Amino acid sequence: MSDNNSRKSNAGKRRVKKWQKILIAVLSVLLIAAGSAYGFVMHKLNQIERDPDLDLSALKTVEVPDYRNILLLGIDTRNMDVADGSRSDAIMIASINESSKEVRVTSIYRDTLLKMGDWDSYEKVTHAHAYGGVEMTLQTLNQALDLDMTEYVEFNFKAVADAVDAVGGITVDVKEREIEQLNKYTIESANSIGKTDYHLVEEPGEQVLDGAQAVSYGRIRKGVGDDYKRTERMRIVMELLLEKVKQMSVSEINDLLSIVLPQIKTNLTNTQILDLMADVNKYEVTDSIGFPFQKYGTYIDGVSVVVPLDWEADVSRWHEKMFGQTGYEVSPQAKEISDHIKAEMLDEARPDEDYEY
Repeated sequence: MSDNNSRKSNAGKRRVKKWQKILIAVLSVLLIAAGSAYGFVMHKLNQIERDPDLDLSALKTVEVPDYRNILLLGIDTRNMDVADGSRSDAIMIASINESSKEVRVTSIYRDTLLKMGDWDSYEKVTHAHAYGGVEMTLQTLNQALDLDMTEYVEFNFKAVADAVDAVGGITVDVKEREIEQLNKYTIESANSIGKTDYHLVEEPGEQVLDGAQAVSYGRIRKGVGDDYKRTERMRIVMELLLEKVKQMSVSEINDLLSIVLPQIKTNLTNTQILDLMADVNKYEVTDSIGFPFQKYGTYIDGVSVVVPLDWEADVSRWHEKMFGQTGYEVSPQAKEISDHIKAEMLDEARPDEDYEY
């Protein structure tokens, strides 16, 4: 080989080594950045309160293939440190189709009479959380609805209010008949969660509600639809909030997480949360319903309740509607619950003209 060719070869090797060093340096920077981002995200997620002691062994009843069901609980405490003994004002099941990412939301009427976990008593489903926390609530719903839920996210009024404020409010069509109760609850909610800057609605129509108003809109009950419309309003608030979050920038979401995450309790791991967050733009709420379908509101011993008229038929129809399980036959356990309500509870319950549907 000539000296000229040798010099060219050595120069080429030096260029290759130079680019190798540059490439290694770039990759190193990217890895450090990725590691920093990962550490940053982990730091954020570690602000969530965890529940590692939840006993999942007796919770599952019937497996629902191809769907991930997550229980969303809004509790009536203003401080997550004192969640024990509180009732669940919002009880929602998010059913996520693992393939299409379609989300179907079921809101369980909080006053619905159901069997309390493995107890023999039948009471309003909202009481399950007061008696046995998330564990009894999951067990109560799984055995009655033929589900295999083990995952949950729990939040309080303040978390929802702060989230709504962080996204700039939500636009709601407020009806004339809702204004009085909305303003009443707004003042109460604002005082409870420590907000001094809030607004009252002066006229009906579409308008932007702030955090305290949005929470109060979901709490409206007496004389304006009772438990049925309240449950519907809660779903509206959550759906509008999700739509606003999907439009936010990374920095805005970062600010939102800093506010909301410390006010949430869940048994989802950081990895599971990251998996859900990765698909957030793919999620689409395609259906949102209240449950049970056949029911009437009344009072038993002066207490407002929602009595299922045919729980077995409703569960069968619900599995077909939510999961595409045509001709679904309920489990013996769910049927027993339905039969008990028909035989025992319907005799005690009498329709009351003051209960508004």
